[in-house]
Amino acid sequence: KISLIEASDEENRSESGIDVNEDFPHVTLSNGRDMPLAGFGVGNLYHDAIVPVIQTALTSGEGYYLIDTAKASQNEGLISDAIAQSLDGLSEQHPNAPVHIVTKVWYTHLGYERTRLSVQESIDDLLSKVKAPEAIRIHFLLHWPRCDDSIEWMNCEEEEQHLPQNIKDAGPAPHLDKDNAWKESWKALEDMYDDKSLPIHSIGVSNFEVDDLKELLDFCRHKPQLYQGNVWILLNDFELMSLLNSNH
Repeated sequence: KISLIEASDEENRSESGIDVNEDFPHVTLSNGRDMPLAGFGVGNLYHDAIVPVIQTALTSGEGYYLIDTAKASQNEGLISDAIAQSLDGLSEQHPNAPVHIVTKVWYTHLGYERTRLSVQESIDDLLSKVKAPEAIRIHFLLHWPRCDDSIEWMNCEEEEQHLPQNIKDAGPAPHLDKDNAWKESWKALEDMYDDKSLPIHSIGVSNFEVDDLKELLDFCRHKPQLYQGNVWILLNDFELMSLLNSNH
């Protein structure tokens, strides 16, 4: 997973006052805010394992303060429960350490009003059990730029049909407007990011190709502060990496 970031050195401190250390480095995002560089992905974890896994991670003393999930994983309430049960132990070890959560807006929720609804639902679920919401930093990404029926596991019309009515009522079906729905979603993220009453630490995108990213950068008010995607030795998109590095 790649972040659109500016490098930090070990002399820097996060907003919460935590020293950035060589064992578990943090970075400064392009919006000037702090974020851990490594954490736990629980999007595909069995639901009955989520609470104990997160509790173990947060209270291990090893510096794990980042959790990655998605709206589509339907586990944000469980994450809130796990954090709530862990905060006492966490505060004893690192009293100023915030817990960072990366979550994502699913492609069925693209479009301005659908995205606003999705983000608010995620915030409500992630904070539902937490008594100290000031200890939480939430990062929101658009999970995909569009539903694509050429991808085997994506079923655009079928997924639309099974959505709750309140989602359908919030805006038109995004798979019928694939070129523009994600743009409206980005505008919604920008507006909610600007709302200082909401605990949104950063906004970004996931699974965007170079052409979509270039288009986004042409019209956005806020550049993506995070990008999440796959990079390894056999899958290394140098054009994408160059674009991300030049727009940190």
